[in-house]
Amino acid sequence: MRRLRRLGILVLSALCLSGCTLVSTSSSPSLINPDNVPLGLLDLTIPFTDHAEVRWVTRDIYLLDPGKRVVAISRSMTAPASLFAVLYYETQGPTPVELANGVTTQVSSSMVINQANIQGGVALIYVNKALSQNSLAQQRIAVGQLVFTAAAMGATKGIQLWIDQTPYSLKLADGVSVRLVTPAEMAYLKKG
Repeated sequence: MRRLRRLGILVLSALCLSGCTLVSTSSSPSLINPDNVPLGLLDLTIPFTDHAEVRWVTRDIYLLDPGKRVVAISRSMTAPASLFAVLYYETQGPTPVELANGVTTQVSSSMVINQANIQGGVALIYVNKALSQNSLAQQRIAVGQLVFTAAAMGATKGIQLWIDQTPYSLKLADGVSVRLVTPAEMAYLKKG
């Protein structure tokens, strides 16, 4: 008798739970009433904080257009946008839509920005060795992209790079090696 009662309760419980589902069986999305969204996830403030707000800003990163010229592309990110954050987006490269439109990059997605800040108009950028694994021509273009991205953030005097904590010198097209790479030296890469 006890077994039969347990089996009956189990079958009844299974039938009750079979009517419950957390996943919609509809093949198309359905609109949810904003009043039914829990935990204040639609609020302008960050949930579980003392009314901290998320603000979005747009900053330029520099990628390559179909003609391989360096061009500004806007990215939305949370404020305040630091040079480190903007360079992170630079290493992410073009979006799928941008790729489909012929936009590319020479900044490798395997490049890790370890540290980046601006002092006296010069961006000091510490990266891993991914940059040095490219050909010299590819390095020039990648450094040009970094120079213009940093300049858009206020590094108007140029950038200095360190690869795995070792100072990096770029050999320019005229054969001169420089530690401080300026926007003027990379201007030939930039689209009109």
